[in-house]
Amino acid sequence: MKLRTRAAAAFLSLLFIISAFSGCSDRVRGIDGIAWNEYDELIAAARAEKDEDLREELLHRAEDMLMGTECVTPLFGYRDAYLMKGTLTDVYQTHYGAKYFMYASSASGSVSAHLGAAPDSTDPALATTTVALTVVENTFSGLFAHAADGSVTPALAASYDVSRDGKKYTFTLKEGLLWSDGSALGASDFVYSWRRVADSSTKSPYRYLFDLIARDEDGKLDIKADETNTVLTVMLTDPCSYFTELCAFPAFYPVNETCVESAPGYADIYDNVIDPDAWTLGTNYVTSGAYTYTGTSDGARNYTKNQNFYNAAAVTVGSLSLYYGEDGNAAYTMYQEGKIDYLGLIPSELHDELASGGEYHVDDINGTYYLTYNFNCSAFRNMKAEDAALLRRAISLYVDRENITSTITKNGERVSTTIVPGTTAGTGGQYRDDTETTERRGSDVEGYFSTSTEKNREEAREIIKKLGMDEDGDGMLDRAYRFTLLYLTTDSATDIAVAQAVSQDLAELGVMLKVSAASSRVFESESGIYNYDIIARGSVSYYNDALSVLERWTTGADGNYARLGSVVVDEDANAY
Repeated sequence: MKLRTRAAAAFLSLLFIISAFSGCSDRVRGIDGIAWNEYDELIAAARAEKDEDLREELLHRAEDMLMGTECVTPLFGYRDAYLMKGTLTDVYQTHYGAKYFMYASSASGSVSAHLGAAPDSTDPALATTTVALTVVENTFSGLFAHAADGSVTPALAASYDVSRDGKKYTFTLKEGLLWSDGSALGASDFVYSWRRVADSSTKSPYRYLFDLIARDEDGKLDIKADETNTVLTVMLTDPCSYFTELCAFPAFYPVNETCVESAPGYADIYDNVIDPDAWTLGTNYVTSGAYTYTGTSDGARNYTKNQNFYNAAAVTVGSLSLYYGEDGNAAYTMYQEGKIDYLGLIPSELHDELASGGEYHVDDINGTYYLTYNFNCSAFRNMKAEDAALLRRAISLYVDRENITSTITKNGERVSTTIVPGTTAGTGGQYRDDTETTERRGSDVEGYFSTSTEKNREEAREIIKKLGMDEDGDGMLDRAYRFTLLYLTTDSATDIAVAQAVSQDLAELGVMLKVSAASSRVFESESGIYNYDIIARGSVSYYNDALSVLERWTTGADGNYARLGSVVVDEDANAY
């Protein structure tokens, strides 16, 4: 990659000098909890940088730094396999896997779909799974929406302007916007909704996405509605090349203040929020999208066309029935019997058999399934930082990703060699390609691991021998160095199967896993207090940019499951 300005080259030279003075190699520098601020600064600089070459270089340096901690073990990139009747067409998805049913064509004029496990929430501020995001995309609208070609187009916004310095966005809303209950929808609804997401009491996992919006003198997001309630003004801390794409993500969709705050159980008598999701649990919650919820029947949650939707004329499917559950065989039976048109939960044993049929489809999702080590895990605490990183790498290398994708997930997933999927750099073009990887890392391997299990395991064996932990040379940790790690995952069948496969792999290296498979609610609770040595997570890019992944690992960020940047817990300056 060639930088376009001397200033850019000079800046990168300065970064190199700083890293040289750190006294550590690129692989481990900045991971001692003290210097992680360098990572934070790289992310902040990339967020504000306008020069596309320099911005991409900053992102790659941040990725090198993150992967150099060896706290992240990418396993595979997500793909979404599903069955869809030939009578249902024009269904498309976002890069993060949410399906758009509202503009589909159906011979019957309705759609019945089994999406998989029940959504964790249908609140735009709280929905995290692809199933949940699918429900939100079909029931709520934002300033922008995703088109079938992957671009974002104005939705509730009629137009927008950006100031010369790139920090001020002015959105003019379409005329006559209404909520599903017929009440007026205006710019003040965005002010309320965005501030609600940014408020810690909402407990939104997307709170950090709003950090790029400036704060006013009261500490609130600097966003305003004009007197006509049709113009929304947003002040950013720095220019943001992907801000309109963020506005197409559900966390930026407006919610109805009256509906939210009047819901039983939402807040106590002192207006302290008790259950931020309470308003979605009834049958009368107000929406702004193509469909509105009408109730449950025969095990399905039913939705009908919202006549107040701004683009209702383009919605030809009048009703939507959504089924949930984790029994793939039962769901497949429903599909065979013609009870549903769309099946998003195919039993793993049937993928190969069904893959050649015309109703079988596979879409790529811009996301990665990965393992993360708790940086403060006691198993590594009394080691030098560089040795601990090497041992984590050895463990990561020993996981057979090929086996996981071929025998467990079986959706044609690609083995991942880095946490960042194939996103753009936010400035056009791909973030990563083979030529660039060879140039940057002196290797023809794309990413940070080989796609060959045997090559990875050979390196792992060399590492433990180098660390003096395999003196007998049998390729396994000597008995004195063996240990057990607490592995936290959800109780879904796939996650448990992955955990079992990883456990079997690591046992061959001499590392035992104690697997804790928890319900989604317990899993999130345990994640929040870092009660694990290794945690299995999946993440998708909320906006199509490498920064969407990398910014989650800044100090204190909700997605920083490795606890990078946390306080050093060992008084020895050479350990942590």
